[in-house]
Amino acid sequence: MILPSLEEIEAACDQIVWSTDSGEEILQAGDCAGFPAGRRDGHCLQNRSGAEAQILVVGSRNNEDHGEYSDIDMVFMPGRYSGSGGYRRKDGTPY
Repeated sequence: MILPSLEEIEAACDQIVWSTDSGEEILQAGDCAGFPAGRRDGHCLQNRSGAEAQILVVGSRNNEDHGEYSDIDMVFMPGRYSGSGGYRRKDGTPY
């Protein structure tokens, strides 16, 4: 089931570290994590185990979706799925 209040859900196989602005959590096989829509929280997945890890990312691929990365100088623009958007620096200059 996809919950409409979440921007994305990641499900882990094996062991990965889910790192957010709030800290880190270990995700084991079968664990899921997600964010409510509109929450500003930088996040990434890190495989520190040395073994191969698999993840499943579920999202809407809404062409109007846009946002920014809190930890780097990058934003993604509406239209990135249709080819009319893309990635830019926060001051608007293209990469």
